[in-house]
Amino acid sequence: MVESSLNQSTTMQIDSGESYVVKPKTMPLGIEEYVLQVESLMDFQALKRHGVDIIEYMMTQALDGYFKMLNGPSYEELIKDFWLREEVYDREDTKMEEFEKIASDESLKGKTRAEMGLQEFTRTKIRSAVMGIRVTITENIIARAARCTNEGKFQRNVKKTSSWVNTIKEVFHKDKPSNKFCDMLDEYRVLQKLVLECFLP
Repeated sequence: MVESSLNQSTTMQIDSGESYVVKPKTMPLGIEEYVLQVESLMDFQALKRHGVDIIEYMMTQALDGYFKMLNGPSYEELIKDFWLREEVYDREDTKMEEFEKIASDESLKGKTRAEMGLQEFTRTKIRSAVMGIRVTITENIIARAARCTNEGKFQRNVKKTSSWVNTIKEVFHKDKPSNKFCDMLDEYRVLQKLVLECFLP
């Protein structure tokens, strides 16, 4: 079900009728200089046999699809080609786009983006081209590709006086002597390593 919806809603439309685009590189690297880090497979059953059972955490966060995806192929040359030509398109870029349009035609001043012949800005995108075909990536597309939902809660800049600090210490460290990483319970150390090395990058 997920597989079919992914295929139907892809942003790489090969039958769009558009001409192929020649997009210049945005990075001063040759494709052979580019080092690609391919995600490693995760063996949750082996971790469980060694006393670290984190399968439930992954299922609760609906990340089981993401880890199944890691068993699939990685198309390294296509990925390199994409990232060598990528550019981030955000609000600042939309303002620059409007400024350039007005600079070339003064009569567009005060007009909407649609009236200028520009697309509305909905969210930050990563734009590139692979083998002459335009490709766009958004946060929603990353979530769909990882087979997980694009929602959840997080709290940042938590102060030491926050009520969460004691709760986190109690859950992650129990009776350990400190609240440092080295004194975390094993399952939470593995989870933190996953978050820092797999999810956040």
